[in-house]
Amino acid sequence: MIQRNYQAQVTTIDSKQRDKSYFEVLEPRIWSNFNALIAYPIVCIYHTLHQLLYKIIYLLSMLPLGVLNVIERILYFLVFNVFHYRNNIVLQNLSRSFPEKSYAEINEISKGFYKYFLTLFMEMFKMISISEKQMLKQLHVINPQLLDEYSSQGRNIILMLGHYGNWESLNILPKYFSLDFYAVYKPLSNKFFDNVIKRMRSRFGMKLLPMDQAARFMLLNKEQSNAYILISDQSPTAEAKYSSVFLNQPTYLFTGVERLAKAINAVVIYAELNNTKKAHCWEVSFSVLTETPMEEESFGITQKFTKRLEQTINNNPSYWLWSHKRWKHKPQLS
Repeated sequence: MIQRNYQAQVTTIDSKQRDKSYFEVLEPRIWSNFNALIAYPIVCIYHTLHQLLYKIIYLLSMLPLGVLNVIERILYFLVFNVFHYRNNIVLQNLSRSFPEKSYAEINEISKGFYKYFLTLFMEMFKMISISEKQMLKQLHVINPQLLDEYSSQGRNIILMLGHYGNWESLNILPKYFSLDFYAVYKPLSNKFFDNVIKRMRSRFGMKLLPMDQAARFMLLNKEQSNAYILISDQSPTAEAKYSSVFLNQPTYLFTGVERLAKAINAVVIYAELNNTKKAHCWEVSFSVLTETPMEEESFGITQKFTKRLEQTINNNPSYWLWSHKRWKHKPQLS
């Protein structure tokens, strides 16, 4: 009986399958289970190593701030003086954004950026284990009543901001307000570090929306009063249709937030982060870009945001992410 079944199955396989073993052809389920038996312990080991690595990172993040500050200074020396991390990109971005400044001034801003960059890294690292009480001390909300007012009206709120200051400190915002906060993010390709970042961002009630799911979620929940955080200064694709002048350079601008705001009739608010005199502490203030998005002209919201971000950067240039390849796609303006 087995021989007859085997012959019958062999006659049905095509030339591409003839190299398969008798074992594969006769019992594909057994073959599949055999693979699973081999893969299972590998997956378990992989998962265990990830958990162990995360615990090590968590324990290291619990080091006192004084120790982390020493590590920060060492990293600054290595990144700025030894490895020159993206130094050419930083200097090029700065010199083109501030053509009126001398080389000495550009170099000074560059040094300030690298100091901020390493401070940002250590602050984010500390957030893996920081307590809620400590985190509340690290972010001061200047005018929370503005968000409370629109929330009481049942309005959706979109917070627009750039890669300026410690934008990750906004993860504590759910503890200041009664409405739900959603941060729209782009998942990292490395699954382990993606999970580390997601844990860090969601520790205090922040809900995370993958970028490719955000529009659908917002449209389905437009009748609810939610707050959405969108970092809006990233470089769009080369197919971007809208461009303008940003920091003295022709720049493609990301317009997705504007389209979303009009689709759900959300109040659009600019969130400005500034460093305080106290180390590792930030303050955020809110200002309205528009409360009637559907009445705004095309790209009007995008232009308002761009001008506000430009003002913020000009006030203290060192706190923007100059190592980012913001102008990798550059339009030609007439």
